[in-house]
Amino acid sequence: MTVELTHPSTEPLASRSPAGVTQPRWAFLWTTPGRILTIGVILAALGVISAVATSTTINERQQALTTVLDHTEPLSFAAGQLYTKLSVADAAAATAFIAGAEPRPVRQRYEQSITDAALALTRASGGLTDQPMQELLGRINANLAVYTGLIETARTNNRAGNPVGSSYLAEASALMQETILPDAQLLYQQTSGRVEAETTASTRMPAPVILVLASTIVFGLFAHRWLARRTRRRVNVGLVAGGLAIMVMVVWVGTVLAVSTATSRKAQDTSADSLKTITNLAITAQQARADETLSLIRRGDETVRKQSYYQRIDTMQQQLSTYLDSNRSPERAALGDAETLLSKWRAADERINAYISVGNYQAATQVALGTGEDDSTPAFDKLEQALDEGIRASRDQLRSDIVNARRVLSGATVGGVVLSLSAALAVALGLWPRMNEYR
Repeated sequence: MTVELTHPSTEPLASRSPAGVTQPRWAFLWTTPGRILTIGVILAALGVISAVATSTTINERQQALTTVLDHTEPLSFAAGQLYTKLSVADAAAATAFIAGAEPRPVRQRYEQSITDAALALTRASGGLTDQPMQELLGRINANLAVYTGLIETARTNNRAGNPVGSSYLAEASALMQETILPDAQLLYQQTSGRVEAETTASTRMPAPVILVLASTIVFGLFAHRWLARRTRRRVNVGLVAGGLAIMVMVVWVGTVLAVSTATSRKAQDTSADSLKTITNLAITAQQARADETLSLIRRGDETVRKQSYYQRIDTMQQQLSTYLDSNRSPERAALGDAETLLSKWRAADERINAYISVGNYQAATQVALGTGEDDSTPAFDKLEQALDEGIRASRDQLRSDIVNARRVLSGATVGGVVLSLSAALAVALGLWPRMNEYR
C-alpha cells in the first residue's frame, strides 16, 4: 500500500479564530460611558470638597469669634481696668492728702481702686500665657506693693503733721506715673491689639471656598452642555437639581458670611475703637487730676505740674472732639456734655493757679476740693461718671457685635454640608440612567 504525503505547501491550514486585541483599562475613559463616569466622579468630588471647605471656613470663623468673646476681650478689658484703676488710685491718694482731714469717701475711693486694680491684675494674669507679658504683670504687681507702702507712709506722716509726708507722696506718684502706669499701658496695648487682630481675622475673604464653589459651578455647566450634546437631551434633571443645590448653598453661605463680616468689622471699627478711646480719656483725666492736686502738695513744683495738666487737658479736648465728630461713635449721647465739663474743669483749675500765684494755697485747695458749681471736683466727678458710662456702654456694644457675628453663622455649617452632599447625590442619580443606556 502506497502512502502519498501531501506537500507541506499545499496542506490546508487549520481554521483559527483571530486573536483578540487587548485594550488597556484606561481606554474605557475615552468612551462615552467612561466620560460620563469621569464627569460624575469629578462633580461628586467637587461637591464633597465644597462641603469640607465651607464647613471648615465657618467653623474657623466661629472659633475665632468665640476666642475673642471668651478669652481675648475679657483679658483686654481686665488690662484696661488695671490701667484705669491705678490712675484713679493715684488721683484719689493725692486728693485725700491735700484734704487734711482725709474725707472718708476719698479714702474709700483710693482703697476701692487699689482693690479693683489687684482684682484686674489677677484676672489678667490668668489669661496670659506668653512669658514677656507674665513678667510685665509681675513687675506691675511688685511695684504696686511698693506704691501702696509709700502711700501709707505718706498718710501716716501727714496725719502726724510731718512735712516729709509730701515727699513720700511725691515719690509714690512718680513711681506710679513713670513706671507702673507705662507698664500697665503696654499691657493694655498688647491685649487690645490681640482683640483687633483676632477680630480682623474673622473678616477675611474665604478665598478657598470661593475658588472651590466657582470651579464646581463652571464644571457643572460644562458637564451639562457636553451631556446635552452627546445624549441629545437638553435637560438632565440630576445635574440641574445639583446645580440648584449648589446655588442655594452659595447664596446662603455667602449671605451669612457677608453679614458676619460686616458685624465683625463694626465691632472692630466702631465698638472696639470707641472703648479704647474712652478708656484713654478716662486714664488721661485721672492723671490730670493727680497733676492738679499734686501742684498743691509739692509747692515750688507748680509750673511743671501745670504744664503737664494743660498738656493732658489739650490732649483730651482733641481726642474728645475727634470722637464726637465721628459718625461711627456709638456713645456720643453719653459723652454729649463731656466737652462742657472739661471746659468747666479747666476754668476751675485756672482759678486754682491764680490763687497759687499769690500764695493763697488755702483758697486754691478749697476750689480743688469744693462742691460748688464752679469748683473743680463737681466737674471732674461728672466727667469721670460720663466716661465710666461710656466705657461700659462701649464694651457692651462690642460684645454684642461679636455675639451677633458668631450667632449668624449658626446652622450654616450643617446647611452647607447637606446641600453640597445633596448636590453630589443628585448628580449621581442624574448620570446613572445615561450610563445604563450604553450597556
